[in-house]
Amino acid sequence: MSRAPPLTRYLVTETEIFRDAPLVIVDLGSRGGFNAEWQAFGDRVRIYGFEADEAECARLNAAAAPSVTYLPWAIGGYTGRATLYEAKLSYSTGLYRTNMDYLGRFLNRDNGIVVAERQVSLHTLQEVMAELGVVTIDFIKLDVEGAELDILRGSEAYLRSAMPLGLLSEVRFHPEINNSPTFSALDTFLQSFGFRLYDLDFSHQSRAALPYPGLADYRLPSGGRFFAYTTHGQIQDGNALYFRDLLLPVNADALSRMTVVRLLKLAALFELYCLSDCAAELILATRHRLAPVVDCDRLLDLLASGISGRTISYWDYITAYFAPTVEKKSPSLSIAPPTPTIAELQQALAKVHDSTSWRITKPLRYLKRLISGRHDA
Repeated sequence: MSRAPPLTRYLVTETEIFRDAPLVIVDLGSRGGFNAEWQAFGDRVRIYGFEADEAECARLNAAAAPSVTYLPWAIGGYTGRATLYEAKLSYSTGLYRTNMDYLGRFLNRDNGIVVAERQVSLHTLQEVMAELGVVTIDFIKLDVEGAELDILRGSEAYLRSAMPLGLLSEVRFHPEINNSPTFSALDTFLQSFGFRLYDLDFSHQSRAALPYPGLADYRLPSGGRFFAYTTHGQIQDGNALYFRDLLLPVNADALSRMTVVRLLKLAALFELYCLSDCAAELILATRHRLAPVVDCDRLLDLLASGISGRTISYWDYITAYFAPTVEKKSPSLSIAPPTPTIAELQQALAKVHDSTSWRITKPLRYLKRLISGRHDA
């Protein structure tokens, strides 16, 4: 995520664009509070957080800003009664019981142990949004321990009319974890709504037989230790980021219905999730609609500056990026270099660049994620 998004900051603090139409975010599974990246919208956001734990909601509401509301309602795929399985690690509590025959093989096995069961009243997203009077949603976050697809399926009609711009969902890659729908099912469903996958962050879990080092020293609020993600191991779960690609033919109708404000919201969300290239493309493609309301050149300059890390105009950035590379002549050497050794190094380097082996590329991918700070407990 971008910690200092210049375009978003400009729209929020130097224009009145979001004053009467703040960004609307629905946070399903909001234990611990809302995502830090949304703070970039300041008071130009309206967050509705849902968490079945009444005590947790009361705690969060006590410190919440006026633009944030936490509601102690369990959201699912239907209206009625359901069993909530309370896990030893409260963040693992949900509507699906952990399959301990499978999870018991992993280092983090104790987190999923069910310590209590209770009946809860289940509501659909469509039902609660109607009660709150929310017609349009801009962004949805789902972290409900396997019930993500159930919630979306239970409110299909509302999702089509509310036209969310993007969605961030926890996903699972193996049905054995708790018998909930896997990533592939969620992806198929969202594609039918015109969403496309923009980012996928996954985590590893070690087998208990020989665990790899943890990514952090994981601690409970009480200070007690628990085990979670490790440097290596089998991929188990992660987070999938989706947005509407409004330039695809499948989204032609959605694009025609988008207001200027919502187009700018999408551009800001793109920037927030390190997709400034997508934001620039959207601004260029809809410039004829945006220009009467906002200075598009200023927005593009801000996006380019955010990527380069210094103040630069968009066109200077593009010109420099695509400029021909100037070859520098090496100084003459009085002693010939050891040609065979250089040739060997060049050949080895070429093999690295051409390799598709996970044994070579996996450490590079891990290093990239580690540097970007995208490992969350």
